[in-house]
Amino acid sequence: MNTYQMYIIETLTNMHVGSGETHFGVLDNLIQRHPVTRIPIIHASGIKGSLREYFENLPCFNKNFIPILFGGVIDVTKSDTRGGLDFEPGHLIFFEAQLLTLPLRASENVYYDCTSVPVLLDYLEQLNNFLNAGEKTKGLRIWLNNLNFNDEDFIYFHGSNNLEIEDYTNGKKINNVDQSIQKTLNNLCRIKINKLAIFNKDIFTHICTDSIPVIARNQIKDDGTSGNLFYEEILPRKTILYFLIGFDSYLNNNGSSAKSEFEKVLNDETKIFQFGANYSIGYGFSKIYKINI
Repeated sequence: MNTYQMYIIETLTNMHVGSGETHFGVLDNLIQRHPVTRIPIIHASGIKGSLREYFENLPCFNKNFIPILFGGVIDVTKSDTRGGLDFEPGHLIFFEAQLLTLPLRASENVYYDCTSVPVLLDYLEQLNNFLNAGEKTKGLRIWLNNLNFNDEDFIYFHGSNNLEIEDYTNGKKINNVDQSIQKTLNNLCRIKINKLAIFNKDIFTHICTDSIPVIARNQIKDDGTSGNLFYEEILPRKTILYFLIGFDSYLNNNGSSAKSEFEKVLNDETKIFQFGANYSIGYGFSKIYKINI
């Protein structure tokens, strides 16, 4: 029987996980997006590849666990009828990382953690489907579905009455959010109500599609001279994403030692992981947090 665990990624530096696409020649390097919603994601293969590289280079980690967890060639003992070398399929199941909140500049607090009702509900649905968290998320789901935007661009819960986020000024402030809602947001989403802004779904989709930060970079030639200027989308530091990891029946039984050692490292909140390109210039450094249901 498979089991699942939800993890949060918090970017400590800007991140670029490239899609390999350009934007009509204006942007040279676009980030990965969901093919339907166009909201930023990290493909499951990217999560798997980054974590595999991390564990392969971790001095204290038993390298015999690598092919069991991620797949690869293993040595087969002489007592095994196969003999010699064999290929072991990975027993971890990786899911894509999806956006939960995006930091947007604000007239107060420097930035707010911004999202939309559909994004939050999608996350809670994942928790319900894979971690059987329906009862623990019920109150939050009801609260989100009852939020009424009218003509406002966003709803927020802390700050002055004329808060501006990016170029949006038509916000509605809601005071005195129930403590149980605040606790659920903090425990299951790592979101603090005093820095949360929930945008109208169409506006948030527009922000994620057309208003992701772009950085101009200069390509350096092999001789050290300046080359062509190019433009690259990034997810800014303090972006929050979430992803699932599944553990198949083998890891929950025969491979329990490999699973235990893997979780011991991944659940260590002092560890720093790196996702995407531009490692050498400090992109993609992130923390991973386990969500406890």
